[in-house]
Amino acid sequence: MKNLFLLLFLIPTMLFAQDCYTVKSVTTTVEMEEISQKRITFGIKQMMEDVISDKYDLCLDGKPVEVKVTSIEAPTTGISIGPWTKVSKKTIVTLLIYINNNVIEVEGKAKSTVKATFIDLQDENLPFNKTVFASAIKKAIEKSLKMNI
Repeated sequence: MKNLFLLLFLIPTMLFAQDCYTVKSVTTTVEMEEISQKRITFGIKQMMEDVISDKYDLCLDGKPVEVKVTSIEAPTTGISIGPWTKVSKKTIVTLLIYINNNVIEVEGKAKSTVKATFIDLQDENLPFNKTVFASAIKKAIEKSLKMNI
């Protein structure tokens, strides 16, 4: 009787058990003046754990997830008509994510735009925006999880 009760209790529990994941490492091959490599990797690890934890459990001995930042680009484009100027900077981040024995290459994009008149915009180049960078990384991470998990 005890064994039957245990069996009836454990089968539904095992059926609804979810996989758990752990972010093992985040590496980058990109050098940037605006953000140190240590801050990049720490921030990406936090975002990866946050996005995974929305749907899955995190645990120390879970399935490993590794992230590698392969490129960060931030081209600036602009147009100037008379006294009006519009400058846009698109931040493009490319990640390799190793998860569930798969390698996924994803690209996250985020854009910032400045509109100015006359002397409002002193420099043609927009400064690097950490918020836009974080948004591009989060988009790439979410895209990778939709593709694989």
